[in-house]
Amino acid sequence: MWRNSVAESPQPSRSVCVDERDGSVWCGGEAGELYHISADGKTVRTVANTGGFILGVTLDSHGRLYLCDLHHRCIFVISETGQQLARLVGRDGDEQIQIPNFSILSADERLLYVSDTRRPGGPGIWRFDLTDLTAPGSLWMSEPCLSANGMALAPDGTGIYLVESHLPGVSYIPIQPDGSAGRKQLCIHLPQDEPDGLAFNSKGELFVGIYNPSRIYRFTPHTGQLDLVIEDATTDYLHHATNLAFRGDDELLVANLGAWHLTRIDLSSL
Repeated sequence: MWRNSVAESPQPSRSVCVDERDGSVWCGGEAGELYHISADGKTVRTVANTGGFILGVTLDSHGRLYLCDLHHRCIFVISETGQQLARLVGRDGDEQIQIPNFSILSADERLLYVSDTRRPGGPGIWRFDLTDLTAPGSLWMSEPCLSANGMALAPDGTGIYLVESHLPGVSYIPIQPDGSAGRKQLCIHLPQDEPDGLAFNSKGELFVGIYNPSRIYRFTPHTGQLDLVIEDATTDYLHHATNLAFRGDDELLVANLGAWHLTRIDLSSL
């Protein structure tokens, strides 16, 4: 339930996403659980279980969920009723997806981009064509990454922001007119932090969740300004923040891998 701006979950969660249709929340657990939390935070139920370890969870407009599974090295496609629809794997020549960490959808929801947190210096970002759920994904961005992690699609759909946790910082990869990846560019350098998750608000500001220490930044892309907006030295509310999701204009939900809760933050005073 929601309590003191915190929702308890049965297992630590690394992921959180919002169903815009009713304000309810989805998150994953360390034992493969897919949880659904009612909009008021009073009801938590387990909808599915992969038997693995869920990292990122993404919801499309049709109620399909995409679960990045660390243990199974794949992305499960699950209906909102818990039915498994597909199991997406990444294969490209000798490369195979190793640690599917986080996924985002293209603006038209035809493509799914998935970060791969593999060995240091490995690629990158995979891309799946969701018009054929039986086809393997291919490497979309193969440049070396220092722990590819959370992602966010630019509001205009022309690029992807990617956390590189051990850079540490956030990179930007343009989406070229032909759909291919442009050159990776350093966007935010965070030498004192270990970043993890990203989320845009309705104003086009990018919020960055920091795993260690427990804090959140706000980045304004068109000016390059970076502001520290939340820090919890005691880790009472933010406890190793990972993925972020906005519910409406001013409510930010944060998954905490170091504890058993989701944090709800009112940003209306910013």
